[in-house]
Amino acid sequence: VGELAWPFRPAKMAFHPLSRADSIDADTALLLRIDFEDADGDPVKAIGRLDVSIEAPTATPCTRRWSFDLTDSDENRRLFDPVTLAYRLHLKSPWDEPPRPGDPVRLIGRLDCGDRHLDATADVVW
Repeated sequence: VGELAWPFRPAKMAFHPLSRADSIDADTALLLRIDFEDADGDPVKAIGRLDVSIEAPTATPCTRRWSFDLTDSDENRRLFDPVTLAYRLHLKSPWDEPPRPGDPVRLIGRLDCGDRHLDATADVVW
C-alpha cells in the first residue's frame, strides 16, 4: 500500500521505558517493550520481521539475537499488549554468564517492512 493510501503505517520505532531485566522463577529474564508510531505520533501495530539484538560487553556471549515474524497474525496478536500499545517480548536469560549488576546493556531493534526498515536503540543498566 502506498504512502498516500495508508498514512498510518509505522514511521518510528522505540524501546518503551518499561523495558527491563526482571527476576522470574529464579531466572533472570528480559522484558522488552517496543513502540511503533505513525507519522502523526500515534501508536500503531507493525507488520514485517522484527529483529532484536542485545549487546552486553561483560556477558558471555556478549551478543544475542532474536527474530519475530509480525506478518503472522497470530504471532502479532500474541506479542502486542493492548494496555501499553507496545509489543511485549519476554526473553529468557540469553547468557551463560550474565552482565554484572550496574553494567551497560545495549538494546537494538530493526523492523524490516520489505520496502523499508525502522531502527531503534536504547542503552540500559543491568
